[in-house]
Amino acid sequence: MQRFRFGIIGIGNIAPVHVAAIQGTPGGELVAIATRNPERGKAFADQHGAAWYADYRELLARSDIDAVTLCTPHDLHLPMTLAAAESGKHVLCEKPMALTVAECDEMIQACQRAGTTLGVVFQGRFEPLAVQLKAAFDTHQLGELVWVSANTVWYRSDEYYKSGPWRGTWAHEGGGVVINQAIHAIDLLQWLAGRPRRVTAKARTLHHSIEVEDAALALLEYPGGRLGLIQATTAAFPGSPERLEFYGTRGSVIYHKGQGRLEWHTVEPREDRVVEAAASSGAAAPMDLTASAHTAQFQDFVEAVRDTRPPRVDGREGRKSIELVEAIYRSARLDAPVELPLDRNVV
Repeated sequence: MQRFRFGIIGIGNIAPVHVAAIQGTPGGELVAIATRNPERGKAFADQHGAAWYADYRELLARSDIDAVTLCTPHDLHLPMTLAAAESGKHVLCEKPMALTVAECDEMIQACQRAGTTLGVVFQGRFEPLAVQLKAAFDTHQLGELVWVSANTVWYRSDEYYKSGPWRGTWAHEGGGVVINQAIHAIDLLQWLAGRPRRVTAKARTLHHSIEVEDAALALLEYPGGRLGLIQATTAAFPGSPERLEFYGTRGSVIYHKGQGRLEWHTVEPREDRVVEAAASSGAAAPMDLTASAHTAQFQDFVEAVRDTRPPRVDGREGRKSIELVEAIYRSARLDAPVELPLDRNVV
């Protein structure tokens, strides 16, 4: 098996999951990591048999690295992707792809110019129950959708927001619960139900001492008149498993994502059934998840590079959730509905 050599930039909470995903990918090998903290960086690198660099540009200069994964604060995704593309490295970027749609477009264009592959980590699309849902919607098993919702009703402590100076800031995190915690549910909602045509949102800081929102509600209006709802908060102690709901003319399905369960109800023939799988949820703790879905996405990314095809979640797919997030923030700021696709002349 031909080796596929990775570098990891940033060793935040998700980095150990990336290591496990690399190790679970045929031919995958971790060559180097980059992080500014020498004590943590050297320990992490030694633990996984990799080289350590304080400056990620030194990692990018290595000729024996095929791709980098970005596990850094959100505002660093753009400059690091641009630098990686210039160095001829493929990029697998953690969610959210960037702070804005404009930044996403820069990243996409830079990788296109360099001839490198850009992927965005939305491992939820690779979970078995989500794959089942996608197949059901692609074959219209629920008929026409009339109502959808995504619910991320979680809890984060004050200590969580104090754990890094970038957390809870517009400049570095790009927002709060919507762009960070709810982004996975938002991605799944738009992947399964499509893009709404109008968003009307409210955002508040209800509980934490942060400058960004810890609670938001968004009303979604879709072509054809159907409706949807996004609700997200990190102020709901002790936190509930995330849930997505889809109601159609032929029945409904509730995806209890945080509990690993699909609850089906069909009209004709009348049937109620439940399908279960392993669960992964960050309702109360950020790292209450397994590496299996990440591994599936890493494997797809490596195969995409080798087959010279786009990965299943490429830059254009990663951009879609950011467009919806940006619409939510814009609507809340303007206290008015926002049309999609976004008007790029409005800031």
